[in-house]
Formats: sequence, C-alpha cells, structure tokens
Amino acid sequence: MASSRVPDLIDNFLAALADAAGLSGVQIVDGPEISDSSAGEMVVVGFDADPEGDYEAASTTQAWAGIGAKKKNEDIQVTCAVLVRKGSTAVKPLRDRVFAIFAEVETVVRADPSLGLPPPTVCAITDTSFRTPQTSRGIEGRLAFTLSATPTRI
Repeated sequence: MASSRVPDLIDNFLAALADAAGLSGVQIVDGPEISDSSAGEMVVVGFDADPEGDYEAASTTQAWAGIGAKKKNEDIQVTCAVLVRKGSTAVKPLRDRVFAIFAEVETVVRADPSLGLPPPTVCAITDTSFRTPQTSRGIEGRLAFTLSATPTRI
C-alpha cells in the first residue's frame, strides 16, 4: 500500500506537460535545476524556481477515510513554476510569454482534472505569485504556482 500519491501526481503531471502540444519548445523540468540551465523557457515541477527559496517540492495533509484505518484521504500541494529568461530588460513581452505558457499549463490540468489519479481526485492550480527579478542575464519572469489535488485516496 502506498503511503502517498505525491510521486504519482508529480510523474503524471510531468508526462502530461511533456505531451502538451502548446508547450512544444518549453523545457519541462522535474525538480530543482541541477545546473545553470541555458533554457529560456521552462515549466518546473517540484520547485518554485527561486534559487533563494526553501526548495519545498510538495506538502500533504492526510486523514483516515472512515473507521478502520484501511484508507486515507490525502490533499496534496505541489510547488511549481513557469520560468522565462529573454536576455533583455523589456518587461511586457516577458510577462506576456510567462502568462501564455501558464495558460497552456492550465489547459493541461483542465483537460484531465484527475491527472490520472483515481476518483474522487480533482486537481487544480490554486495559488500563484509572479516576480520579475533583474539578473546578470537580463530580466527573468517567474510565475510560481501550486498544483493542488484533493482528495486523493490511498
């Protein structure tokens, strides 16, 4: 018996993003960047793309699903981000591109709200936070978001 659906949710989300035609050319990244990636556009799953952040990949809450301790309900929040680096200081085109990529990510979740997990799971994008820090390589657009799955049954 699995103790959590976190690995399944992350794997299924990564696969759905990789298959999305609207994300062609966007690098899909599992977790924190291992090296200083030169990719200009990324969707990162399991990391908010903030190198100064706390590197939290996911969080959960669990409760027994009735008497007898046979099944649990689990609510999952996976930390994710859209990251765009254009090498310039122009904010508007960068912001527009970040939100266009994010719209494609939302389309993936809307196309299969369970993301392949068993009923009664429903996934949604819940919290977002948009930042545009200036870096040595120009402005960077970073839209952190939370993929929530409620309730998953384990």
